[in-house]
Amino acid sequence: MQNSQRVLFLKQVSIFSESPESLLYQIAENLLEIEVQKGNHIVLKGELGDSMYILIDGRVKVHDGDHIFSILKKGDVFGKYYLIDQKERSATVTALLPTQLFLFHQEIFYQITKNESTVVKGILKALVGRLRDMNIVEEQLALQNQEILLQKEELEKQKKELIELNTSKDKFFSIIAHDLRSPITTLISLSEMLRTDMDLLTPELQKEILTNLYDLSKDYLKLLDNLLQWARMQTGRLKAEPEKFPVDTVIREVVNFFQVYARDKLITLEIKDPVDAMVFADKNMLKTVLRNLISNAIKYTAPDGLVTVEVAQRDITVEIIIRDNGVGIEPSMLEQIFRLDKAHTTRGTANEIGSGLGLILCKEFVEKNGGTLQVESERGKGSTFRFTLPKA
Repeated sequence: MQNSQRVLFLKQVSIFSESPESLLYQIAENLLEIEVQKGNHIVLKGELGDSMYILIDGRVKVHDGDHIFSILKKGDVFGKYYLIDQKERSATVTALLPTQLFLFHQEIFYQITKNESTVVKGILKALVGRLRDMNIVEEQLALQNQEILLQKEELEKQKKELIELNTSKDKFFSIIAHDLRSPITTLISLSEMLRTDMDLLTPELQKEILTNLYDLSKDYLKLLDNLLQWARMQTGRLKAEPEKFPVDTVIREVVNFFQVYARDKLITLEIKDPVDAMVFADKNMLKTVLRNLISNAIKYTAPDGLVTVEVAQRDITVEIIIRDNGVGIEPSMLEQIFRLDKAHTTRGTANEIGSGLGLILCKEFVEKNGGTLQVESERGKGSTFRFTLPKA
């Protein structure tokens, strides 16, 4: 390539854009033209830098092992900063195609530019641009790191949800394996006694066995109903359908339903200071919550005990309170009664069965209706369950 052609080429290189033509001719005369085959190294990491390279044609990669920092093409310059400050090369440069380059030695660079600053200015501008690009890259890396952290948090959240799902599955199987099997075994045993020994049983004993069969069947039906509704909720098939209605009518309906059960245990069940309040909630879910809480209150209250249902109006909510003077809950158990992985079967004062699933279902139903469920209890003095619903 003739010097005039080299000068025309250099004018298109950014670091020479402000240099006078006379200086470019001096540079052109001292450029060494070299050719590198595909795959050959032009410079090696760790070598001392003593020259600059300008790509005439072809393409090279700047890399460290398999990690590529950048791909350079015609008109790009690398190694320019070594002309100012000789250091060990921080990367390897390898030809990706048959490549032609100009080589500019450091010693000649010093001789030509000692009284001319335009090339040095061009190199400094290029270095500033490189620093700016590095800052942009660092910002991009910071954003990527942030995205990675967010993805990690999301994975942790999904992991936690999977653990909870597995816990739910394990609890579900536990209930099926134990809490469903146990009452069935008792039902079979009592039925077998009636079937084989009816003639040997006194009328009183027959009545006691039939009463036990009836109570077991009711408890068993309640457990199955809770399991069915809980399973529907876990699969997303049970959704709240709120409507406006007077809460006292639903409370009276559920209380009346349990009056026979309460009288059988010699327990007083009453609505305290009735309040006419309108709520906006899913009526069927409310019935389920009331059935579970009132049933539990009766279950864990001894004969001659008292269970009350109370309604209180707040600013934007209606609070329903179920209070008993039964056996109460151990302090260590208060934080666990609403957790599926901690819930456990507890027998009532008349040996009634339970799965621990009812309270969990109550909490989920109340929260699906925009309310909260809380419990206060003291061992030997009873329990108070209170939950809120949106006021209509």
